[in-house]
Amino acid sequence: MLLAGLLALACRRVEDDGAAQPGVRVRAGTEVEPAQLRVAGESATIVVPDFAKVAERLAPSVVTVISEVAPSDERPRTGVVRGVGSGLIASANGQVLTNEHVVADTHGVEVEFATGERVAAKVVYADDRLDLALLQLEGSTPTLEPVAFSERAPRPGEWVMAVGQPFGLGHTVTVGVIGGLGRDHDDLGRPEGLRPDGIWSFIQTDASINVGNSGGPLVDADGSVVGITTAVRSDGQGLAFAVPASIVRRFLEDVWTHGRVRHARLGLKAENAEAGVIPGRGSVVRITAVDDAGPAANAGLVPGDVVLAIDGAPVRRVSDVAFRTLLRGVGSKLTVTIKRDGALPQDVIVVPADGGR
Repeated sequence: MLLAGLLALACRRVEDDGAAQPGVRVRAGTEVEPAQLRVAGESATIVVPDFAKVAERLAPSVVTVISEVAPSDERPRTGVVRGVGSGLIASANGQVLTNEHVVADTHGVEVEFATGERVAAKVVYADDRLDLALLQLEGSTPTLEPVAFSERAPRPGEWVMAVGQPFGLGHTVTVGVIGGLGRDHDDLGRPEGLRPDGIWSFIQTDASINVGNSGGPLVDADGSVVGITTAVRSDGQGLAFAVPASIVRRFLEDVWTHGRVRHARLGLKAENAEAGVIPGRGSVVRITAVDDAGPAANAGLVPGDVVLAIDGAPVRRVSDVAFRTLLRGVGSKLTVTIKRDGALPQDVIVVPADGGR
């Protein structure tokens, strides 16, 4: 559910004249790798994943999340206002994952299965810095089939399928490809419904996402969840975004182990530095302030240091630092590559502290 007034929305238009490309044949593939292109002479065969089988297998694991929101000054209606979003079965003991904004300010939640059966649920934990929420089903439930979360990094150009309840239409699937990775709040057009200081590293896709898709899964050709569909960009077409599975796994692991997400804190402030600050490199991150006795200070970092990489992965924006720190977690040893003044790059070990919620 992308709440009106919270997130900018756009309905994607698809125009297709039905004309096939000369020398190209399209068929469903079950024996070969999806998205594989085989060239034989002047003809080619594009192998499309059999998403019909994936959708059938996934159907019992995708649910509708119905939230009840009391009227307010912004919603001066009488009675109860109901919002519809999507969710997925996260565990066999009755837990459902969805977006935080789907259940924000709710006075009651119900979950509807593909069979039409409805079960009451309560919010166990919600985190608006990740836009994720975990629900617990109450009462008797049908046999639950949890989804599988992908443990590999998706690739741009890879086939994906979104499953959800757009406009309350029920179990709906749309197909597209991954358009990009590591998108942050600015890339989404700075939507008001997502915190600017949230930890964002969205997957971009052109799979059609609409009102009601929020909280539903974005899956690969094997049916593994690569992301949770969250928002679309209102001033573009085919620009939809999903919270990556890596963040979802961290969210679930922390909530199941600690009852909350332990946000790892480095104890520093930083800004995006444009290309040219370091000769031969693109944009980087410059530290502007360091908390006394915080993890960064203990590691010897000082204002003016430029962060080049974390654990060997290049850093281009502040959002990259927050994302990689979250994934490693509290108490881990981050190898932070920095450059100070005219000196050669050096590696510094920083141990993130628990920053609470």
